[in-house]
Amino acid sequence: MKILFFCLCVFTLELSSGQSADYQSLLLDKKFTENANSCIRKFSTHISIEAQDKMLITHKQIITVFNKKGNRDIDAFLHYDKNINVKNLEAKVYDAYGNEIKTYKKRDFRDVSAVDGGTLYSDSRVYYLDYTPINYPYTIEFSYKIKNSNTAFVRPWRPVRNYYQSVQSSEFIVEDHSNSGLRFKKENLDFYKEINVQSSGQKISCKAQDLHALKYEAYSPSLYSFTPQVNFALTKFTLEGQDGQASNWEEMGQWQYEKLIKGRDKVSEKTKQEILTLTQGIEDPLEKVKIVYKYVQDNTRYISVQVGIGGWQPIEAETVDEVKYGDCKGLTNYTKALLKIVGVDAKYTVVFAGREKQNLDEDFASIQGNHVILNVPLENKDLWLECTSQDIPFGFLGTFTDDRKVLVVGEEGGKIKTTDAYYSRDNYQKIDADVTITKEGNLSLDFDILSQGTQFYNKFSLADKPKNEIIKNYKSYYSHLKSIEINAFNFTSLKDEVKFIEHLEIGSKNYCSKFGNRFMFVTNILNQSINIPDKYEERMTPFVISRGFFDEDQLVFNMPEGMQIESMPQPIEFKTKFGKYHAKVTKNEKGQLIYERSMLLKQGDFSKQDYNSFRTFMSNVHKADQSKVILIKKT
Repeated sequence: MKILFFCLCVFTLELSSGQSADYQSLLLDKKFTENANSCIRKFSTHISIEAQDKMLITHKQIITVFNKKGNRDIDAFLHYDKNINVKNLEAKVYDAYGNEIKTYKKRDFRDVSAVDGGTLYSDSRVYYLDYTPINYPYTIEFSYKIKNSNTAFVRPWRPVRNYYQSVQSSEFIVEDHSNSGLRFKKENLDFYKEINVQSSGQKISCKAQDLHALKYEAYSPSLYSFTPQVNFALTKFTLEGQDGQASNWEEMGQWQYEKLIKGRDKVSEKTKQEILTLTQGIEDPLEKVKIVYKYVQDNTRYISVQVGIGGWQPIEAETVDEVKYGDCKGLTNYTKALLKIVGVDAKYTVVFAGREKQNLDEDFASIQGNHVILNVPLENKDLWLECTSQDIPFGFLGTFTDDRKVLVVGEEGGKIKTTDAYYSRDNYQKIDADVTITKEGNLSLDFDILSQGTQFYNKFSLADKPKNEIIKNYKSYYSHLKSIEINAFNFTSLKDEVKFIEHLEIGSKNYCSKFGNRFMFVTNILNQSINIPDKYEERMTPFVISRGFFDEDQLVFNMPEGMQIESMPQPIEFKTKFGKYHAKVTKNEKGQLIYERSMLLKQGDFSKQDYNSFRTFMSNVHKADQSKVILIKKT
């Protein structure tokens, strides 16, 4: 035993002293491995602003990966383009004992386009490490030095980079040696107590250590919305050789208008006359906008074109007019140019697009956003247009750019506005169904589903899918039905009203449970979409219901011959801060069962303390949706 103890001590000593503690992973404290797929052992970034058009970045990170899921966390990649001079790029791989097993130089990295096949042209590229691990855990050290002539974007510090990733040490330093007006904004620093941010002159130092891994929790908001971050910007900056200066959104919008948009709104005389002819005799500005928008949808298509000033400047309207395609910037600018012809003022608008809502930070002016839409300020309201889609309804944004703060750019400068929000009752679904139960316990259903708001947005593209995909989609959605057959379907899209109607005829065998001379079945056949959220001993994150909805269902049941109702569920109704629910079953004079159900779920941001109450609400809905009717054979 003494010999074994001695060997273990020697082995431990060799691990802790013979190899750097940064690279070996066998002796990591449990606080870094618990709930973790990976651990950031060391993350160090130093950004030096040497001039308005010169930024030096030195970066080094050491990340230990514990399992296959952690492979996605190594983040060993580097974006570059003609403005970025990659001075050094290197990676080293270490085994669990901290022994170096492989070295990668710049030439060993994969060098590929940074955009997908849907982009016509882009000079943006990325180096990435293509490494396939043999054993776990392993550690990768990744480092680089670059010089960037674009200073319009100063990367933020976000020590928490992924769920299920712990952080041993993270350091981030930004220094301004050029008097370019370095600004910064701190957010959510109180989420962890191990965060320190200090500012001294034109130097900002950020440090974090010993951060435990976060597990993803149901209904969690964006990771970056509640975890610590520090954002940076320069008041004086350069973008693709164009100098800029802005410390507020009005100035930022003014710079973008003057440098990116102004003078790019010319179209051919032929197109100008065509637009004037189409709108001849029309006085209502709204009707003019509808005509122009339809013209753009009918005559152009979306293709990503990442050229111009860093992918931020739209191609000229005259070019879009000629080739009949463009990206979001080009098509938005083109629509804006056509509206100018008919005397309607429209504004180029920058937004963070995506299903997950993200606002431009109205308190921190900087170059932000990833998409462009069009704002048309009318007398009574703001009209918002998505110019990249050939089939989206006029004035409808859907879940891609709804309910978020955006930068509206005009000749007078920039202004923060908020796009249209679709609230719970706007996101409406109505099911009307005729249900026949056979004497064998099978189902035959003939029903319509009306969808509006975001529920319309989630469904209207169904009409363009091939038949086999549509059938597959419905069989998946109604998978709780046994031996389901989709016998018929058709769609009606009322785009002017933003309504989508599905008509279906489906069958299901053995839906009813049989025991003796009785049938038992669940009345909520067609809207079994509510799941009980996960339970947590102690929830760590806040939660968000990003989009609410309002559903109403009415199912009329035709009883099988020779059977009568023995038992029906009692009416049920409950209401909370998260929404309300109502369901009842009645019998009409024809002997039919009428099942009526409604559910309202409200959108909102909630604290982690509210989660258990929300889970109870959803559990009660789920339980109520399982209410059953019992039929018995007539004697």
